[in-house]
Amino acid sequence: MPVLDRILAVIDRLFLVGANTALFAMLLVTALNVASRAFLGQGVVWAFPISIVCFVWMSFLGFFVVYRQNKDITVDFLLNATPPPVRRAGRMLVDIAVIALLLIILREAPELIQRQVGNIEMVGIQRYWLSVPFFVSCGLIALHFFSDFVHALKGHPEPEHHHVGDI
Repeated sequence: MPVLDRILAVIDRLFLVGANTALFAMLLVTALNVASRAFLGQGVVWAFPISIVCFVWMSFLGFFVVYRQNKDITVDFLLNATPPPVRRAGRMLVDIAVIALLLIILREAPELIQRQVGNIEMVGIQRYWLSVPFFVSCGLIALHFFSDFVHALKGHPEPEHHHVGDI
């Protein structure tokens, strides 16, 4: 598991950089559009489509990062009130449920990608490229929860979640 955990940590960092790069690109294109409207009297026609693509990629790349860095929202006050063996069993049950859900999504991925046909206007990429980061993130999140399941089996403590004030 240490090798898998290291690989997931590297991918986490790459996806975080990718999500931030997409955010920066959105801000840059929006600033360019605003400046063009202010100084030239007309906007940049491709600004909105580029911003939409960057927003989708930022969201789907960030999807994995949120789970990997334990910044997701959890409602675990009931499990926290139970004895450690029950808490461990609940953790493993959640891991299995999340993995199962993600595998169902990934099983449908090829069909969903085939349905996404045509170019995105003014961007010049096929529509299916919008969902590719989502499916990659689903696979990585499934690996993350598999790693957590193995850690739970070995009796390792659950990673701490960040509190609202920590984010």
